[in-house]
Amino acid sequence: MTGQQTVPVLSAEGLTKRYGDKTVLNRATVSINQGDLKVLIGPSGAGKSTLLQCINYLVTPDEGHVWLDGKEVNPLRKKALYRFRQHVGMIFQDFNLFDHLTALDNVSIALVRVKGFSREAAQQRAMTELDRVGLKAHSHQYPSQLSGGQKQRVSIARALAMDPTVMLLDEPTSALDPELITEVLAVIGDLRKNGMTMLMSTHQISFASEMADEFIFMEKGVIVETGPPQKILVNAECERTQQFCAKINEIYGTSF
Repeated sequence: MTGQQTVPVLSAEGLTKRYGDKTVLNRATVSINQGDLKVLIGPSGAGKSTLLQCINYLVTPDEGHVWLDGKEVNPLRKKALYRFRQHVGMIFQDFNLFDHLTALDNVSIALVRVKGFSREAAQQRAMTELDRVGLKAHSHQYPSQLSGGQKQRVSIARALAMDPTVMLLDEPTSALDPELITEVLAVIGDLRKNGMTMLMSTHQISFASEMADEFIFMEKGVIVETGPPQKILVNAECERTQQFCAKINEIYGTSF
């Protein structure tokens, strides 16, 4: 789907983040078109999570710019930043649910407080999204009563309820037991098929290679190489990308 439009839905240019003398993100530039799924890969500590958090200004970059639908985000304008975040859904590794709220209320609370829905309308919309991720029957359960996979699906439903233009997914299966990963990947796969625009970091390379338009390989805060999954996994140009992908192919027992 890449290249179908002139103006990307979301783009970031020159994002840099430093903590003291350490540069954890170094002039990262990425753009994503409508309906694309781009996947960040690389070793732990490569800067993938920092890039996603800087794009959404959950972490304020020291340098760089972000655009949504061609309009630059000004993080100093708080109202504009809040509106931007409503359009850019974020899925975290650790779910970030409110323990004292049911699944239904976890999904509906932002609709009431941020979008001004009535409680009834918010709960109707929340139920629609919980049904979409296969959790309608669990709507009145609390996070402590849900499996990890179910909690992550609630967090996805919560993001979807805000009608995001783009979704950022930060290792959405990393906190899950292997048997629970499949149910979350199935939901992401359905979003992909339905045209949701997504930028995701993941170690689920087999799944990502089937779904992604582009892989973005990162190391030490730098975007080293980008390209279609087959090219990056099998025929990468940079030696470090080749080394990383050779390890992946060795682990999975395939050359993709």
